[in-house]
Amino acid sequence: MAITLLTGLAAGAQGIRVNYKGAKPAISDFAAAYLSQEDDEEMIKGIREDWECHQQGKALSNGAAFTVDVKNGFIRYDKRYTATTYSYTEMCFWNCKDNVHKLLAVNRGHIEQGKPATAPFTGLKFYTYDSGTKRMVQTFSSDLGARIDVRPEVTYALPQAGKDIMATIHAPQGEVQILMKWNGRTFDQEQPGRPAGNVQTSAPTGSFGETVRYKDDDYIRVSTAEQFLNALGSNRNVLVAKDTEIDLTPVLNDESRFRTRYKMWMPDASNGIGDGREAVVSEEVFDGRQLTLVNMKQLVIEGEQNARLVVEPRYAFCLNFVDCRQCTVSNLTIGHTEGGYCEGGVIGVKRGWRNVVTDCDLYGCGTYGLDLEGTNSFSLYSSNIHDCTYGIMQLRDCEAVHSTHCEFFNNGEFTLIESHGCTGTVFEDCRFFSNWGDAPLFGFDRAFILLGCAVYHPTENLGTMNLCEQPSQSQPNTFNPNPTDPNIAGREIGPDGHHANTRGE
Repeated sequence: MAITLLTGLAAGAQGIRVNYKGAKPAISDFAAAYLSQEDDEEMIKGIREDWECHQQGKALSNGAAFTVDVKNGFIRYDKRYTATTYSYTEMCFWNCKDNVHKLLAVNRGHIEQGKPATAPFTGLKFYTYDSGTKRMVQTFSSDLGARIDVRPEVTYALPQAGKDIMATIHAPQGEVQILMKWNGRTFDQEQPGRPAGNVQTSAPTGSFGETVRYKDDDYIRVSTAEQFLNALGSNRNVLVAKDTEIDLTPVLNDESRFRTRYKMWMPDASNGIGDGREAVVSEEVFDGRQLTLVNMKQLVIEGEQNARLVVEPRYAFCLNFVDCRQCTVSNLTIGHTEGGYCEGGVIGVKRGWRNVVTDCDLYGCGTYGLDLEGTNSFSLYSSNIHDCTYGIMQLRDCEAVHSTHCEFFNNGEFTLIESHGCTGTVFEDCRFFSNWGDAPLFGFDRAFILLGCAVYHPTENLGTMNLCEQPSQSQPNTFNPNPTDPNIAGREIGPDGHHANTRGE
Protein backbone atom coordinates (compact mmCIF):
# COMPACT_ATOMS: atom_id res chain seq x y z
CA MET A 1 0.00 0.00 0.00
CA ALA A 2 1.29 3.45 -0.85
CA ILE A 3 0.01 6.21 1.41
CA THR A 4 1.63 9.63 1.29
CA LEU A 5 2.62 10.59 4.80
CA LEU A 6 3.01 14.14 6.07
CA THR A 7 4.46 14.86 9.46
CA GLY A 8 2.09 17.16 11.35
CA LEU A 9 3.32 20.22 13.21
CA ALA A 10 2.59 18.73 16.61
CA ALA A 11 3.89 15.31 15.69
CA GLY A 12 7.52 16.32 15.46
CA ALA A 13 10.01 14.78 13.09
CA GLN A 14 9.30 11.19 14.11
CA GLY A 15 5.52 11.37 14.39
CA ILE A 16 3.35 10.78 17.44
CA ARG A 17 4.29 7.81 19.63
CA VAL A 18 1.42 5.42 20.35
CA ASN A 19 1.98 3.61 23.66
CA TYR A 20 -0.04 0.50 24.42
CA LYS A 21 -0.10 -2.78 26.32
CA GLY A 22 -0.90 -6.07 24.68
CA ALA A 23 -0.60 -7.20 21.07
CA LYS A 24 -1.95 -4.07 19.37
CA PRO A 25 -3.22 -0.57 20.17
CA ALA A 26 -6.88 0.12 20.94
CA ILE A 27 -8.88 3.27 20.32
CA SER A 28 -8.06 4.49 23.84
CA ASP A 29 -4.35 4.28 23.00
CA PHE A 30 -4.82 6.30 19.81
CA ALA A 31 -6.87 8.88 21.71
CA ALA A 32 -4.15 9.25 24.34
CA ALA A 33 -1.51 9.64 21.61
CA TYR A 34 -3.51 12.29 19.76
CA LEU A 35 -4.17 14.24 22.95
CA SER A 36 -0.49 14.06 23.97
CA GLN A 37 0.44 16.60 21.29
CA GLU A 38 1.55 20.09 22.16
CA ASP A 39 -1.30 21.33 20.03
CA ASP A 40 -2.32 24.99 20.28
CA GLU A 41 -5.69 24.53 18.61
CA GLU A 42 -8.76 25.33 20.66
CA MET A 43 -10.38 22.60 22.75
CA ILE A 44 -7.58 20.05 22.80
CA LYS A 45 -6.39 21.09 26.24
CA GLY A 46 -9.89 20.77 27.63
CA ILE A 47 -10.39 17.38 25.97
CA ARG A 48 -7.07 16.17 27.38
CA GLU A 49 -8.01 17.22 30.91
CA ASP A 50 -11.43 15.55 30.66
CA TRP A 51 -9.89 12.42 29.15
CA GLU A 52 -7.50 12.12 32.10
CA CYS A 53 -10.46 12.51 34.47
CA HIS A 54 -12.39 9.86 32.54
CA GLN A 55 -9.47 7.45 32.74
CA GLN A 56 -9.18 8.02 36.49
CA GLY A 57 -12.92 7.76 37.13
CA LYS A 58 -13.19 11.39 38.19
CA ALA A 59 -15.93 13.90 37.40
CA LEU A 60 -15.67 15.70 34.06
CA SER A 61 -16.02 19.42 33.50
CA ASN A 62 -19.50 20.93 33.22
CA GLY A 63 -21.31 19.86 30.06
CA ALA A 64 -18.71 17.25 29.09
CA ALA A 65 -19.42 13.60 28.25
CA PHE A 66 -17.55 10.69 26.64
CA THR A 67 -18.81 7.75 24.59
CA VAL A 68 -16.11 5.06 24.50
CA ASP A 69 -16.76 1.94 22.41
CA VAL A 70 -13.57 -0.11 22.65
CA LYS A 71 -15.02 -3.08 20.76
CA ASN A 72 -15.83 -1.01 17.67
CA GLY A 73 -12.86 1.35 18.04
CA PHE A 74 -14.84 4.56 18.51
CA ILE A 75 -14.71 7.52 20.92
CA ARG A 76 -16.88 10.63 21.00
CA TYR A 77 -16.45 13.64 23.28
CA ASP A 78 -19.25 16.19 23.65
CA LYS A 79 -18.96 19.56 25.36
CA ARG A 80 -22.29 21.35 25.70
CA TYR A 81 -22.40 25.08 26.48
CA THR A 82 -26.13 25.75 26.06
CA ALA A 83 -29.11 23.71 24.92
CA THR A 84 -28.35 24.56 21.27
CA THR A 85 -24.59 25.23 21.29
CA TYR A 86 -21.98 22.52 21.73
CA SER A 87 -18.80 21.09 20.28
CA TYR A 88 -17.80 17.50 19.65
CA THR A 89 -14.78 15.39 18.77
CA GLU A 90 -14.97 11.88 17.31
CA MET A 91 -12.19 9.34 16.79
CA CYS A 92 -12.15 5.95 15.10
CA PHE A 93 -9.64 3.80 13.25
CA TRP A 94 -9.49 1.30 10.41
CA ASN A 95 -7.10 -1.55 9.63
CA CYS A 96 -5.25 -1.28 6.31
CA LYS A 97 -4.98 -4.17 3.88
CA ASP A 98 -1.21 -4.45 4.24
CA ASN A 99 -1.64 -5.49 7.92
CA VAL A 100 1.12 -3.03 8.82
CA HIS A 101 -0.70 0.31 8.94
CA LYS A 102 -3.83 1.60 10.61
CA LEU A 103 -5.70 4.79 9.80
CA LEU A 104 -7.00 7.06 12.57
CA ALA A 105 -9.63 9.71 11.86
CA VAL A 106 -10.31 12.68 14.12
CA ASN A 107 -13.48 14.65 13.41
CA ARG A 108 -14.15 17.89 15.25
CA GLY A 109 -17.25 20.02 14.90
CA HIS A 110 -19.11 22.92 16.45
CA ILE A 111 -22.85 23.57 16.57
CA GLU A 112 -23.99 27.17 17.13
CA GLN A 113 -27.66 27.81 17.81
CA GLY A 114 -28.44 24.36 16.47
CA LYS A 115 -26.58 24.88 13.17
CA PRO A 116 -23.08 23.80 12.02
CA ALA A 117 -20.52 26.57 12.35
CA THR A 118 -16.95 26.89 11.12
CA ALA A 119 -14.32 27.36 13.80
CA PRO A 120 -10.50 27.04 13.84
CA PHE A 121 -10.67 23.54 15.32
CA THR A 122 -13.39 22.04 13.11
CA GLY A 123 -12.85 19.52 10.32
CA LEU A 124 -11.60 16.03 9.57
CA LYS A 125 -7.99 14.90 10.03
CA PHE A 126 -6.29 11.57 9.37
CA TYR A 127 -3.21 9.95 10.86
CA THR A 128 -1.46 6.84 9.52
CA TYR A 129 -0.08 4.49 12.17
CA ASP A 130 2.92 2.25 11.38
CA SER A 131 3.05 -0.89 13.53
CA GLY A 132 6.78 -1.14 12.87
CA THR A 133 7.66 2.26 14.33
CA LYS A 134 4.63 2.46 16.67
CA ARG A 135 4.15 6.05 15.55
CA MET A 136 1.50 7.89 13.56
CA VAL A 137 1.86 10.83 11.21
CA GLN A 138 -0.73 13.11 9.63
CA THR A 139 -1.99 12.19 6.15
CA PHE A 140 -3.75 14.46 3.65
CA SER A 141 -7.45 13.78 3.06
CA SER A 142 -6.85 14.20 -0.67
CA ASP A 143 -4.35 11.33 -0.65
CA LEU A 144 -7.02 9.10 0.84
CA GLY A 145 -9.85 10.05 -1.50
CA ALA A 146 -11.65 11.72 1.40
CA ARG A 147 -11.53 15.33 0.23
CA ILE A 148 -14.92 17.01 -0.22
CA ASP A 149 -14.03 19.78 -2.66
CA VAL A 150 -16.84 22.25 -2.02
CA ARG A 151 -16.93 25.43 0.01
CA PRO A 152 -20.22 25.48 1.94
CA GLU A 153 -20.24 24.08 5.45
CA VAL A 154 -19.45 20.35 5.50
CA THR A 155 -19.91 18.16 8.57
CA TYR A 156 -18.83 14.56 9.03
CA ALA A 157 -20.04 11.59 11.04
CA LEU A 158 -17.51 8.88 11.86
CA PRO A 159 -18.79 5.30 12.11
CA GLN A 160 -19.30 3.81 15.55
CA ALA A 161 -20.05 0.56 13.73
CA GLY A 162 -19.07 -0.23 10.16
CA LYS A 163 -16.40 1.43 8.02
CA ASP A 164 -18.02 4.37 6.24
CA ILE A 165 -17.89 8.14 6.85
CA MET A 166 -20.97 10.21 6.08
CA ALA A 167 -20.29 13.75 4.87
CA THR A 168 -23.14 16.27 4.81
CA ILE A 169 -22.91 19.43 2.71
CA HIS A 170 -25.12 22.14 4.20
CA ALA A 171 -26.09 24.20 1.13
CA PRO A 172 -28.73 26.94 0.88
CA GLN A 173 -30.74 24.68 -1.43
CA GLY A 174 -30.73 21.82 1.09
CA GLU A 175 -28.41 19.15 2.42
CA VAL A 176 -26.37 16.88 0.15
CA GLN A 177 -24.85 13.70 1.57
CA ILE A 178 -21.78 11.82 0.33
CA LEU A 179 -20.89 8.39 1.69
CA MET A 180 -17.15 7.69 1.85
CA LYS A 181 -16.53 3.93 1.86
CA TRP A 182 -13.27 2.52 3.23
CA ASN A 183 -11.72 -0.11 0.92
CA GLY A 184 -8.66 -0.88 3.02
CA ARG A 185 -6.43 1.65 1.28
CA THR A 186 -8.51 4.71 0.46
CA PHE A 187 -12.10 5.95 0.51
CA ASP A 188 -14.50 5.52 -2.41
CA GLN A 189 -17.12 8.26 -2.59
CA GLU A 190 -20.59 7.03 -3.35
CA GLN A 191 -21.52 10.17 -5.28
CA PRO A 192 -18.96 10.83 -8.05
CA GLY A 193 -17.88 14.36 -8.88
CA ARG A 194 -19.09 17.50 -7.17
CA PRO A 195 -22.76 17.61 -6.26
CA ALA A 196 -24.67 20.22 -8.24
CA GLY A 197 -26.21 23.28 -6.66
CA ASN A 198 -23.88 23.54 -3.73
CA VAL A 199 -22.33 26.99 -3.90
CA GLN A 200 -23.92 30.17 -5.20
CA THR A 201 -27.50 30.48 -6.41
CA SER A 202 -27.22 33.96 -7.88
CA ALA A 203 -24.43 36.02 -9.38
CA PRO A 204 -22.59 38.26 -6.91
CA THR A 205 -23.19 41.97 -7.26
CA GLY A 206 -20.69 44.78 -6.91
CA SER A 207 -19.18 47.85 -8.48
CA PHE A 208 -18.31 45.99 -11.69
CA GLY A 209 -21.96 45.15 -12.35
CA GLU A 210 -21.15 42.36 -14.81
CA THR A 211 -23.15 39.14 -14.93
CA VAL A 212 -21.17 35.94 -14.49
CA ARG A 213 -22.14 32.49 -15.63
CA TYR A 214 -22.09 29.26 -13.70
CA LYS A 215 -20.76 25.85 -14.52
CA ASP A 216 -23.28 23.22 -13.41
CA ASP A 217 -24.47 25.53 -10.61
CA ASP A 218 -21.24 24.72 -8.84
CA TYR A 219 -18.62 27.28 -9.89
CA ILE A 220 -18.73 30.92 -10.85
CA ARG A 221 -17.17 30.64 -14.30
CA VAL A 222 -15.19 33.70 -15.47
CA SER A 223 -13.21 34.71 -18.53
CA THR A 224 -12.37 38.42 -17.94
CA ALA A 225 -10.61 40.36 -15.20
CA GLU A 226 -13.85 42.18 -14.35
CA GLN A 227 -15.73 38.92 -13.92
CA PHE A 228 -12.90 37.43 -11.90
CA LEU A 229 -12.65 40.28 -9.39
CA ASN A 230 -16.42 40.54 -9.10
CA ALA A 231 -16.74 36.83 -8.31
CA LEU A 232 -14.23 36.79 -5.43
CA GLY A 233 -15.61 36.31 -1.94
CA SER A 234 -15.90 33.88 0.93
CA ASN A 235 -17.54 30.50 0.34
CA ARG A 236 -17.28 30.82 -3.43
CA ASN A 237 -15.71 28.63 -6.10
CA VAL A 238 -14.33 30.73 -8.97
CA LEU A 239 -13.44 28.88 -12.18
CA VAL A 240 -11.20 30.53 -14.81
CA ALA A 241 -12.38 29.34 -18.22
CA LYS A 242 -10.40 27.07 -20.51
CA ASP A 243 -7.66 28.67 -22.67
CA THR A 244 -8.17 32.00 -20.89
CA GLU A 245 -5.42 34.39 -19.81
CA ILE A 246 -6.61 37.04 -17.39
CA ASP A 247 -4.39 40.09 -17.02
CA LEU A 248 -5.43 41.69 -13.74
CA THR A 249 -3.42 44.89 -14.11
CA PRO A 250 -5.74 47.10 -16.23
CA VAL A 251 -8.65 46.65 -13.82
CA LEU A 252 -6.45 47.04 -10.73
CA ASN A 253 -5.25 50.39 -12.11
CA ASP A 254 -8.80 51.77 -12.39
CA GLU A 255 -9.57 53.47 -9.07
CA SER A 256 -13.23 54.00 -10.00
CA ARG A 257 -13.80 50.25 -9.66
CA PHE A 258 -12.65 50.18 -6.01
CA ARG A 259 -14.99 52.62 -4.29
CA THR A 260 -17.25 50.29 -2.32
CA ARG A 261 -17.14 48.86 1.17
CA TYR A 262 -15.85 45.52 -0.12
CA LYS A 263 -13.70 46.64 -3.06
CA MET A 264 -11.07 49.02 -1.78
CA TRP A 265 -8.24 51.20 -3.11
CA MET A 266 -5.45 51.18 -0.52
CA PRO A 267 -1.77 52.13 -0.32
CA ASP A 268 -1.05 49.24 2.08
CA ALA A 269 -3.24 46.31 3.11
CA SER A 270 -0.58 44.32 4.98
CA ASN A 271 -2.10 45.11 8.38
CA GLY A 272 -5.50 43.83 7.29
CA ILE A 273 -8.83 45.56 7.82
CA GLY A 274 -9.70 46.44 11.38
CA ASP A 275 -13.39 45.53 11.39
CA GLY A 276 -12.71 42.04 10.03
CA ARG A 277 -14.81 42.37 6.86
CA GLU A 278 -13.69 40.64 3.69
CA ALA A 279 -12.39 42.84 0.91
CA VAL A 280 -10.94 42.79 -2.59
CA VAL A 281 -8.16 45.38 -2.52
CA SER A 282 -6.15 47.13 -5.21
CA GLU A 283 -2.96 47.73 -3.25
CA GLU A 284 -0.14 50.05 -4.23
CA VAL A 285 3.32 48.66 -5.01
CA PHE A 286 6.49 50.28 -6.34
CA ASP A 287 5.56 50.15 -10.03
CA GLY A 288 1.77 49.67 -10.02
CA ARG A 289 -0.99 47.83 -8.16
CA GLN A 290 -1.47 44.29 -6.85
CA LEU A 291 -4.53 42.24 -5.94
CA THR A 292 -4.82 41.58 -2.20
CA LEU A 293 -7.64 39.50 -0.73
CA VAL A 294 -8.40 40.22 2.92
CA ASN A 295 -10.37 38.12 5.42
CA MET A 296 -11.57 35.61 2.82
CA LYS A 297 -12.77 32.21 4.02
CA GLN A 298 -13.20 29.03 2.00
CA LEU A 299 -12.59 30.69 -1.36
CA VAL A 300 -11.52 28.42 -4.24
CA ILE A 301 -9.81 29.89 -7.31
CA GLU A 302 -9.41 27.15 -9.91
CA GLY A 303 -8.60 26.96 -13.60
CA GLU A 304 -9.80 24.85 -16.46
CA GLN A 305 -7.21 23.57 -18.95
CA ASN A 306 -4.63 26.20 -19.94
CA ALA A 307 -6.04 28.90 -17.66
CA ARG A 308 -3.62 31.66 -16.64
CA LEU A 309 -3.47 34.67 -14.31
CA VAL A 310 -0.84 37.34 -15.01
CA VAL A 311 0.10 40.81 -13.77
CA GLU A 312 2.30 43.45 -15.38
CA PRO A 313 4.04 45.26 -12.47
CA ARG A 314 7.34 43.55 -11.75
CA TYR A 315 7.11 44.39 -8.04
CA ALA A 316 3.57 43.10 -7.44
CA PHE A 317 2.32 39.77 -6.14
CA CYS A 318 0.02 38.06 -8.63
CA LEU A 319 -2.22 36.92 -5.79
CA ASN A 320 -1.81 38.19 -2.24
CA PHE A 321 -3.76 36.84 0.74
CA VAL A 322 -4.00 38.66 4.09
CA ASP A 323 -5.81 37.09 7.08
CA CYS A 324 -7.48 34.45 4.88
CA ARG A 325 -8.58 31.00 6.01
CA GLN A 326 -9.05 27.72 4.14
CA CYS A 327 -8.61 29.28 0.70
CA THR A 328 -7.42 27.19 -2.27
CA VAL A 329 -5.68 28.10 -5.55
CA SER A 330 -5.79 25.19 -7.99
CA ASN A 331 -4.85 24.17 -11.54
CA LEU A 332 -3.60 27.58 -12.69
CA THR A 333 -0.50 29.01 -14.34
CA ILE A 334 0.34 32.23 -12.51
CA GLY A 335 3.14 34.70 -13.14
CA HIS A 336 4.45 38.06 -14.29
CA THR A 337 4.66 39.36 -17.82
CA GLU A 338 8.20 40.47 -16.90
CA GLY A 339 10.40 39.51 -13.96
CA GLY A 340 11.77 42.14 -11.61
CA TYR A 341 13.84 42.45 -8.44
CA CYS A 342 13.56 43.41 -4.76
CA GLU A 343 9.79 42.94 -4.28
CA GLY A 344 6.82 41.07 -5.69
CA GLY A 345 6.48 37.28 -5.67
CA VAL A 346 3.89 35.10 -7.35
CA ILE A 347 1.72 34.22 -4.33
CA GLY A 348 1.95 35.97 -0.99
CA VAL A 349 0.23 34.84 2.20
CA LYS A 350 0.27 36.88 5.40
CA ARG A 351 -1.16 35.30 8.53
CA GLY A 352 -4.21 33.09 7.94
CA TRP A 353 -4.75 29.36 8.37
CA ARG A 354 -5.00 26.21 6.24
CA ASN A 355 -4.56 27.81 2.84
CA VAL A 356 -3.62 25.56 -0.09
CA VAL A 357 -1.95 25.89 -3.50
CA THR A 358 -2.32 22.73 -5.60
CA ASP A 359 -1.57 21.70 -9.21
CA CYS A 360 -0.23 25.15 -10.10
CA ASP A 361 2.66 26.56 -12.13
CA LEU A 362 4.23 29.62 -10.46
CA TYR A 363 6.84 31.43 -12.50
CA GLY A 364 8.77 34.57 -13.35
CA CYS A 365 8.60 36.91 -10.37
CA GLY A 366 10.60 39.70 -8.79
CA THR A 367 11.51 37.66 -5.73
CA TYR A 368 10.08 34.28 -4.71
CA GLY A 369 7.40 31.96 -5.96
CA LEU A 370 5.94 31.84 -2.45
CA ASP A 371 6.28 34.48 0.24
CA LEU A 372 4.66 33.39 3.52
CA GLU A 373 4.58 35.36 6.75
CA GLY A 374 2.98 34.42 10.06
CA THR A 375 0.76 31.77 8.50
CA ASN A 376 -0.25 28.38 9.90
CA SER A 377 -0.86 25.05 8.13
CA PHE A 378 -0.07 26.09 4.56
CA SER A 379 0.12 23.36 1.90
CA LEU A 380 1.78 23.41 -1.53
CA TYR A 381 0.90 20.29 -3.49
CA SER A 382 1.84 18.95 -6.94
CA SER A 383 3.06 22.35 -8.18
CA ASN A 384 6.05 23.94 -9.93
CA ILE A 385 8.01 27.02 -8.88
CA HIS A 386 10.46 28.15 -11.55
CA ASP A 387 12.25 31.11 -13.12
CA CYS A 388 11.99 33.35 -10.07
CA THR A 389 14.75 35.92 -9.77
CA TYR A 390 15.52 35.70 -6.03
CA GLY A 391 14.65 32.14 -5.11
CA ILE A 392 11.99 29.50 -4.51
CA MET A 393 10.26 30.62 -1.34
CA GLN A 394 10.63 32.87 1.67
CA LEU A 395 9.10 31.90 5.02
CA ARG A 396 8.88 34.06 8.12
CA ASP A 397 7.34 33.06 11.48
CA CYS A 398 5.23 30.28 9.96
CA GLU A 399 4.00 26.98 11.37
CA ALA A 400 3.37 23.72 9.49
CA VAL A 401 4.29 24.63 5.91
CA HIS A 402 4.12 21.43 3.85
CA SER A 403 5.32 21.04 0.24
CA THR A 404 4.43 17.70 -1.35
CA HIS A 405 5.20 16.29 -4.82
CA CYS A 406 6.57 19.58 -6.16
CA GLU A 407 9.24 20.69 -8.64
CA PHE A 408 11.58 23.63 -7.91
CA PHE A 409 13.83 24.61 -10.85
CA ASN A 410 15.52 27.48 -12.73
CA ASN A 411 15.41 29.80 -9.72
CA GLY A 412 18.15 32.12 -8.45
CA GLU A 413 20.13 33.93 -7.30
CA PHE A 414 20.17 34.28 -3.53
CA THR A 415 19.37 31.71 -0.83
CA LEU A 416 16.74 29.66 -2.62
CA ILE A 417 14.60 28.71 0.38
CA GLU A 418 14.88 31.34 3.10
CA SER A 419 13.22 30.59 6.44
CA HIS A 420 13.26 32.54 9.70
CA GLY A 421 11.45 31.57 12.90
CA CYS A 422 9.45 28.73 11.31
CA THR A 423 8.52 25.34 12.78
CA GLY A 424 7.08 22.22 11.21
CA THR A 425 8.39 22.85 7.67
CA VAL A 426 8.24 19.66 5.57
CA PHE A 427 9.25 18.84 1.99
CA GLU A 428 8.01 15.46 0.76
CA ASP A 429 8.63 13.88 -2.66
CA CYS A 430 9.98 17.19 -4.00
CA ARG A 431 12.78 17.79 -6.53
CA PHE A 432 15.24 20.68 -6.55
CA PHE A 433 17.22 21.06 -9.79
CA SER A 434 18.60 23.48 -12.40
CA ASN A 435 18.64 26.26 -9.81
CA TRP A 436 21.36 28.90 -9.41
CA GLY A 437 24.29 26.70 -8.47
CA ASP A 438 26.21 29.38 -6.56
CA ALA A 439 23.24 30.09 -4.29
CA PRO A 440 22.71 28.23 -1.00
CA LEU A 441 19.70 25.94 -1.34
CA PHE A 442 18.48 25.96 2.28
CA GLY A 443 18.71 28.92 4.65
CA PHE A 444 16.90 27.84 7.85
CA ASP A 445 17.39 28.94 11.43
CA ARG A 446 15.27 26.08 12.84
CA ALA A 447 14.83 22.41 12.02
CA PHE A 448 13.10 21.35 8.80
CA ILE A 449 12.28 17.95 7.29
CA LEU A 450 13.04 16.25 3.97
CA LEU A 451 11.12 13.06 3.07
CA GLY A 452 11.81 11.23 -0.18
CA CYS A 453 13.20 14.30 -1.95
CA ALA A 454 15.69 14.47 -4.85
CA VAL A 455 18.20 17.31 -4.53
CA TYR A 456 20.37 18.25 -7.50
CA HIS A 457 22.63 21.00 -6.17
CA PRO A 458 26.35 21.49 -5.49
CA THR A 459 27.22 19.83 -2.19
CA GLU A 460 29.13 22.86 -0.92
CA ASN A 461 26.06 25.08 -1.46
CA LEU A 462 23.35 22.98 0.17
CA GLY A 463 23.18 25.47 3.04
CA THR A 464 21.90 24.65 6.51
CA MET A 465 21.79 20.86 6.21
CA ASN A 466 22.83 20.67 9.87
CA LEU A 467 19.21 21.61 10.68
CA CYS A 468 17.72 19.14 8.21
CA GLU A 469 15.97 16.10 9.68
CA GLN A 470 15.64 13.02 7.46
CA PRO A 471 13.56 10.72 9.67
CA SER A 472 12.22 8.12 7.25
CA GLN A 473 14.16 5.06 6.10
CA SER A 474 11.24 4.16 3.85
CA GLN A 475 11.40 7.60 2.17
CA PRO A 476 15.15 8.25 1.72
CA ASN A 477 16.41 11.45 0.14
CA THR A 478 18.90 11.47 -2.74
CA PHE A 479 21.58 14.09 -3.40
CA ASN A 480 23.36 14.82 -6.68
CA PRO A 481 25.91 17.65 -6.97
CA ASN A 482 25.02 18.29 -10.64
CA PRO A 483 21.99 20.64 -10.91
CA THR A 484 21.62 19.92 -14.64
CA ASP A 485 22.08 16.15 -14.59
CA PRO A 486 20.95 14.96 -18.07
CA ASN A 487 19.04 12.09 -16.48
CA ILE A 488 16.50 14.43 -14.88
CA ALA A 489 13.21 13.47 -16.50
CA GLY A 490 9.96 15.40 -16.40
CA ARG A 491 7.12 14.50 -14.06
CA GLU A 492 3.48 15.29 -14.76
CA ILE A 493 3.17 18.02 -12.19
CA GLY A 494 1.32 21.30 -12.41
CA PRO A 495 -1.88 22.41 -14.16
CA ASP A 496 -3.70 19.50 -15.80
CA GLY A 497 -0.78 17.26 -14.80
CA HIS A 498 1.10 17.93 -18.03
CA HIS A 499 3.93 20.29 -17.09
CA ALA A 500 7.10 18.38 -18.01
CA ASN A 501 9.47 21.19 -19.04
CA THR A 502 12.24 20.51 -16.58
CA ARG A 503 14.62 23.22 -17.77
CA GLY A 504 12.34 26.15 -18.55
CA GLU A 505 13.23 25.99 -22.24
